[in-house]
Formats: sequence, C-alpha cells, structure tokens
Amino acid sequence: MQRFRVLSLMVVMVACAAAAAADTKVVKASHTDAFSMMGQNQPATDEQNTIWLGDGRMRMDQGDSSFIVRADEKKMYIVNHDDKKYYVVDLPVDPGKLLPPEMAKQMMQMMKFEATVTPSDETKKIGEWTARRYGVTMNSAMAQMKMEIWATKDIAFDYSGFNNLYEQTKLLAPGMEEVVDEMRKIDGFQVESATTMTMMGNEMKMSERTVSVEEGTPPAGTYDPPAGYKAEPFDFMKMQQMNK
Repeated sequence: MQRFRVLSLMVVMVACAAAAAADTKVVKASHTDAFSMMGQNQPATDEQNTIWLGDGRMRMDQGDSSFIVRADEKKMYIVNHDDKKYYVVDLPVDPGKLLPPEMAKQMMQMMKFEATVTPSDETKKIGEWTARRYGVTMNSAMAQMKMEIWATKDIAFDYSGFNNLYEQTKLLAPGMEEVVDEMRKIDGFQVESATTMTMMGNEMKMSERTVSVEEGTPPAGTYDPPAGYKAEPFDFMKMQQMNK
C-alpha cells in the first residue's frame, strides 16, 4: 500500500517555499477514505503532516516516513522511522538510475503519467486566504487521478526556490517528469486539495487542507537523518515495503 502513499505524497503536497530570512513551518491535515486494493481492505485514516522549509533545505513528515532534501549536500534522505533506516539519494534525482536495470524500462512505461492542469477563475475563501481553483488530471497505464486544487497567493513565499527542492521528491516516483513540468502552472501556495485515484478498478479518495503557516526555529537536527538510524543506498523495491 506504500505505493499509494508515495504517489499521493508526490502529487498533493503543499506547493510553497520558505523565505530566506527564516524557516517556515506548515501543518496540514490529511484524510484518506477506506478502500480495498489487491484483496486488502484499508481503513480510513487521518494524519497531521508537518513541513519545515529553510534556505535550500526542506523536510516533509508523513506518517512513519520523512523526506529531507539538502541542496547544500546534494542529497535527499528518505527516512523510515519504523525500522530506523534511511535511504540516500544523490541530487539531482535521475529516475532512470533508481530502478533495477532489468525492470527500469517496463516500470517507466507502466508508471509514466500524462498530466493536465486547467486553471479556472473560480475563487473561494479558505481560512484567511483567498484561493483559486485548479483542475488536474493524471493518467498512466496503471492509474488515473483527478484532483481539485485550491492555491493562494496571499502567503509570501519564494515559490521558485521551494519548487527546485520539492520537484526532486516527485521524481522519486517513476514517470513523474511530465507531471513536474505541468504542475508549474499552479500559481501559489496549495491550501486545499481533493484527489480521486483509480487503479485496477478500485477507487481511493484523499483530501488535504493547510491548517497553519508560520515562521519559526526548527528543532535541532530537523534537516538531518536521526542519530542512530542506519544509512542504506536507495533501493526502489525496499522503499515499497515502508509502512506496510
């Protein structure tokens, strides 16, 4: 089931960035409806996810996993808190080098997404922010996704700076190169989203909402792998086992 967690993370995480003068903490509430997939029934889940954004560095926490992007080190750390391990990925991410050679071509073809972002003139108030609606469709041989995204420009962020970091995490999922380019059409900070994913005839629904955005000082070690965790080279197949 981690494949769905990774995909949802790649496509619905908040599109924002920290100002260079201070780090920014973003708190998001996410919900996934109950669903069935490959003979397994998954209950509905609710999580509170945290993002820390700094100058050339970023951390995203979701469930038992964390993604740490360090532009200064040219490294990404994918942390699995459940087994106290982390995978190391060189930046910039090269999707073709992350898969075993014997399956690279097949996986890239199966998971390649075609994406379309459709802006609208519709706006609504979400919390204290005025947000604009974007429609997003994503299709691959394995899955289809429809999203409704609400983005605001009422929050001052260096969007370009953040996107340079955030897009590296998207590329961990094979076939996301086109998605990375297309999602740049979303202008602003994503404060709300609703996603429906269909895979092998089964439907999965997710939603996410930004709870708070504030400047602050992150705890010591936020942008580093936790002390005592074991480092391992990135392995696509092992990553699929995270949080199962």
